This record gives sequence, structure tokens and C-alpha cells, in this order.
Amino acid sequence: MTASNRVRVYMGCSLDGVIAGPDDDLSFLDTPGPANSPPSSPEALQFDAFMAEVGAMLMGRRTYDVVDAMDVDWPYGDTPVLVATHRPLTGAPPTVRSVSGDIASVVAEAKAAAGDKDVYLDGGLLIRQALAAGLVDEMCLTILPLIHGDGGVRLFDGLQGLTKLAFVSHQAFEGGMIQITARPR
Repeated sequence: MTASNRVRVYMGCSLDGVIAGPDDDLSFLDTPGPANSPPSSPEALQFDAFMAEVGAMLMGRRTYDVVDAMDVDWPYGDTPVLVATHRPLTGAPPTVRSVSGDIASVVAEAKAAAGDKDVYLDGGLLIRQALAAGLVDEMCLTILPLIHGDGGVRLFDGLQGLTKLAFVSHQAFEGGMIQITARPR
């Protein structure tokens, strides 16, 4: 582990902060955007470029279960994935292992697994815990031009206290999406 590896969030959400609909439905995220539309600026952070800087992923169990249930090949390739859980991971890909403990210890374990690269933090509860503990270095949120309304999982619901941010960049995409990169202050 080096001091230079960052803990980063990369997330798509509706304008009202919904990251998953009822029953963890992600279909509303399937709109044209950063992965398949040219950004208005070449500085926009594309997912492949983001993943090239990631040495390990730390995700919550609910997020893992949603991704694992998708009818697709494992999307994270050879990247080590640490799943915060107390339950066994049955049939997990060889790059996936469970971790447990408080947020500081699981983030430290993910940083060690990442080596000199960054940690990709995924899952609403883990993100909220890491923000509250001051462990998130950067968040890249791609905001879809829709309001989800009632139901679903909101990224920041349950976050206690004020979290001040510094907006580092913003980019507009064809199709109306906005990508914002922010760092907690």
C-alpha cells in the first residue's frame, strides 16, 4: 500500500440521488451516456479510464448480490474485489473475497489489495459509512436527466451530518447527463 492510492466512488444516479430502483432495479441507468456517447469534453472520466487507475474494489454485499445476479460475465475482470459481508460468498469468481470489520479496517484492507493504485468503493451503505468516516477521497457522479421519485435506494439517505465538497470538474454528455467530480473537504 502506498500513501498515494485514493478511495474513489464512481456512480450513476438520478437527479434525486437514486442509485437503484425498487427491488434493486438498475434499468433506469440504461440510458445513453458516458459509455456510449461522446462527452462534450475529452477530460470527462470514462469508466474504462477510471478502472485503469483502480487496483482493487470494495463493495457492499447487497451490491455484490445485484451484480452477481445480472445475466452478464463478471464485469470487473481480474481486479480484486473485496465484499464487505459476514455471510459466505458461494460460487464467487476467483478474484472475489469477503472482508469484515469496521469501515476503516475494510478500507485499509482494500488499499493494501490495491497496491499503488486506487480503491473503487461501490455500494450505498459503504459509501455513506466511508464519507462519514472521512475516508472518501473523490466521488465521480454521473447524474441522469430524470427524477426517480418514491422508492429505490438513495445514495445519501441516512448520512449523518454535513459533508462539504469541492467540485473539481463537471462535464456534459449528449443525452443530457452531467458528470460531476467532487472531493470532500
